[in-house]
Amino acid sequence: MTTTKKIALVTGANKGLGKEISRQLGQQGYYVLLAARDESLGKQAADELRATGMEVAPIKLDVTNPDHIASAVHFVTTTFGRLDLLVNNAGIALEWDGSGTSVEKIRKTLEVNVIAPYALTEAFMPLLEKSADARVIHQSSMLGSIGEVEKSWPHVKNFVSPGYSMSKAALNMLSLIQGNNFGAKGVLVAAAHPGWVKTDLGSDAAPMEVGDGAKTVVNLATMPRETFPNATLSHMGARLPW
Repeated sequence: MTTTKKIALVTGANKGLGKEISRQLGQQGYYVLLAARDESLGKQAADELRATGMEVAPIKLDVTNPDHIASAVHFVTTTFGRLDLLVNNAGIALEWDGSGTSVEKIRKTLEVNVIAPYALTEAFMPLLEKSADARVIHQSSMLGSIGEVEKSWPHVKNFVSPGYSMSKAALNMLSLIQGNNFGAKGVLVAAAHPGWVKTDLGSDAAPMEVGDGAKTVVNLATMPRETFPNATLSHMGARLPW
């Protein structure tokens, strides 16, 4: 398929922030590959966005499944031959259900929130290198910022859980490493903090609507390359400490 549009792949995109990021990218003229673990839910979300005139295609992708990753890479390779934007949005917070932390929860959280973004970025790197404006954006959290959590401990201590915060701190470090290492390949990398957003994870108690929560990633995706905050963690245009 030949298209002059930029090709974006967004993981965990059948609902919440992933779906809204896909919507806003579609409105900006991207061809969006809407990746979801549940194939039927991904198709429903893609159909909804496509009905508004956007170019969207669903992809079945469990980010922890190597076969799914290989299949997604094959699809993008044979269909487009390049990838311009990878948004590693899929994430979990297993400890937030009120049942506490366990070794197994931490292990699974790290698998989804850290190892999967690493694996996806590595797998798609040959396609990203073929883009004239390649970017990777990791959906992180200020709850993984050691500086922010230390400074704001009295206010955030009830929200900090070992597995989730450790996973986001590790994702931040991955963003720093990749952002510095991939410059020679022409691939920009940054981490985004969306804010406390009304999603399944954030709950209805969150002060931000999902449309505003998506803006940090979308702004990183669409800003000029020369102003892109490579190898940083940011929120709404402001840099956050690691």
